[in-house]
Amino acid sequence: YSRFADGKAVLRSSIREFLCSEAMHHLGVPTTRALSMVTTGEEVVRDIMYDGNPAPEPGAIVCRVAPSFLRFGSFQIHALNGDRETLQTLVDYTIKHHFPKHSSSTDDGLVAWLNQIAEETAIMISHWMRVGFVHGVMNTDNMTISGETIDYGPCAFLDEYHPGKVFSSIDQNGRYAFGNQPSISAWNLASLAGCLIAFIDKDSDKANELATEVLDNFSVETNQRILNLMCQKIGLDG
Repeated sequence: YSRFADGKAVLRSSIREFLCSEAMHHLGVPTTRALSMVTTGEEVVRDIMYDGNPAPEPGAIVCRVAPSFLRFGSFQIHALNGDRETLQTLVDYTIKHHFPKHSSSTDDGLVAWLNQIAEETAIMISHWMRVGFVHGVMNTDNMTISGETIDYGPCAFLDEYHPGKVFSSIDQNGRYAFGNQPSISAWNLASLAGCLIAFIDKDSDKANELATEVLDNFSVETNQRILNLMCQKIGLDG
């Protein structure tokens, strides 16, 4: 169940999700891919125009593929519950299978791993800004550690540049507005870093390095990548 609803998708939104993610891929934006889409044979009642006139629509399912569906929130939930054992198991598994060049056994290994996640996230966010993509709901459960776009729900592309534009009915205060996406991604990365601090030697400087250097570098790199891509769009070199 999703927000106390039935969690079911309809054909209309599923077609949109399929086309949007494939468009992102061919626009050069890091993204999960849509493998297939099928109808379910079930009628799902939805209020298409949000005007109090719900009507049945054909149900559908999109099959999505990616190297990994692990999200920032996959780590956060165990940290918040104080389940260090499960969090340790997840960190070890993730690095072994998805980031084999890194190690979870040392402070430096964890910091280097977080730096790679930060770098790939910066690349993804800069491309979002390049094409005018508004994700809509950038919570920690909708950001993958692989730096690929996921959750094509209330997303959209800008018709004109407007940093305050939102595309989610639940975003009443503009938290996930187009122009806020770089800072929100930094906030999410800080949340992930917070989950890992427990594994850093508290007697060393690595906890401070994890909380400051990685995040500072991320913000600088993201802004520079966005600037470079915007310059390229209008033919400026650097």
